[in-house]
Amino acid sequence: MTTFLLVCAGRLVTALGSSISGFALGLWIYQQTGSVTQFATGLLLGFAPGMLAAPAAGVLVDRHRRRTVLLCADTAALLAAVAMALSQSTGHLAVWQVYAVTVLESCCAAFQWPALAAAVTGMVRPEQRGRAGAMTQTALAVAQLLGPMLAATLLGVGGLRAVLVIDVISFALGLLTVVLARFPEPGDREADSGPAAQRPGWRAELAEGRRLLTGQPGLRHLLRVVTVFNAAEATATALLLPLVLSSTPPSEQNAAVALVSTCGGLGLAVSSVAMSLCRPPRRPMPWITSATALSGGAVLLAGLHPRPVLLAGAAFMFFLGLPVVTSCAQVLWQSAVAAEAQGRVFALRRMFTQGGTMLGFLLAGPLASRVCEPLVGAGGPLASTVGRLLGTARDRGSALLLCCTGLTLALIALIGRRHTIAALPPPADEDTTPVPAAATRSTPASPPTAAP
Repeated sequence: MTTFLLVCAGRLVTALGSSISGFALGLWIYQQTGSVTQFATGLLLGFAPGMLAAPAAGVLVDRHRRRTVLLCADTAALLAAVAMALSQSTGHLAVWQVYAVTVLESCCAAFQWPALAAAVTGMVRPEQRGRAGAMTQTALAVAQLLGPMLAATLLGVGGLRAVLVIDVISFALGLLTVVLARFPEPGDREADSGPAAQRPGWRAELAEGRRLLTGQPGLRHLLRVVTVFNAAEATATALLLPLVLSSTPPSEQNAAVALVSTCGGLGLAVSSVAMSLCRPPRRPMPWITSATALSGGAVLLAGLHPRPVLLAGAAFMFFLGLPVVTSCAQVLWQSAVAAEAQGRVFALRRMFTQGGTMLGFLLAGPLASRVCEPLVGAGGPLASTVGRLLGTARDRGSALLLCCTGLTLALIALIGRRHTIAALPPPADEDTTPVPAAATRSTPASPPTAAP
């Protein structure tokens, strides 16, 4: 657990630096161009390249030592941050350079997070995996909460240069923790030095990873739930701000936005800390179902009653369930997938979940304005029925889409809630290779003993 705490501390510092620089650079792009499209392009480039690189990243993570992959990815991200800081200090920073660094860092993240998630399996004991996942979620929550505030402070004190210097320092500290850490690697890594002809082809390895990701009905349901949850989070994030502004007088809008944002971050932080400190449940799947249904109900409430106080409560409830879902799901995947294949499985899983996030961001606006608004607006086919329920909402299209999102999230959690996931049997001793996931198909499904 000591090694994990060291690496987790490094990820916290790196995530905080990335959150600070991401906020500041997005603001800088908008100030330089005045274009919402170019600002949105920067956000898109933070997701799309990593999704495209995920399959290759998963194969490489499983073929090589996880620590080596982390060192290479962290070094590449550090060099990119240094190049951007030098470009800004000489007065030559351009929007295309920010885009290029964003693409590189997105690709690096495609290697970093699967390698780290797979390495945690060997760093901590099975009964501590849920707690480790919750600690990782806590680190991300802290970075998300403090990043914008620290970015605004640094921009006011030292400008963009100070932000980029802090970003470089954060990457350097994260790399240092990986250099100092020594964690076990799964299986026999002597094959890394063998001839390439002895290895399966890339297509065969990817096909095996895809099979392991969705081999059990319970794992397919789990992937479906987490992907829809990410899409719902992105949709709600995109729609909450317009709803807050449309339901609040101009003089109170700043306070209302701050209230909703703070309550959402508070829910995320409270749940993450609680999952880190409390004893993990023995059956993770019911917790995932309950937390997802709770978050879906919160989104439905936000759509039915879009008032600042209720939106703040809904944001708190929604983000209260997020760490429960992510940490419990991580434990189930770690328990059901052999360590030698976790790089591919986690990379493919990240590709699906990030795809859900991208779809949520991309489709929220068009669906709300072009599909939902005509349905419940004046003269629409649902104006006299559903429109009456949303009568207090000025932006009825956004309110209707939030209601649909909440119902979808709750239903996807309840459908298949009886699924179980078969855990791999623990190895008999340290020299025993873990049983492949395919071997568990003929055994009765039983919940893993570890949970967050």
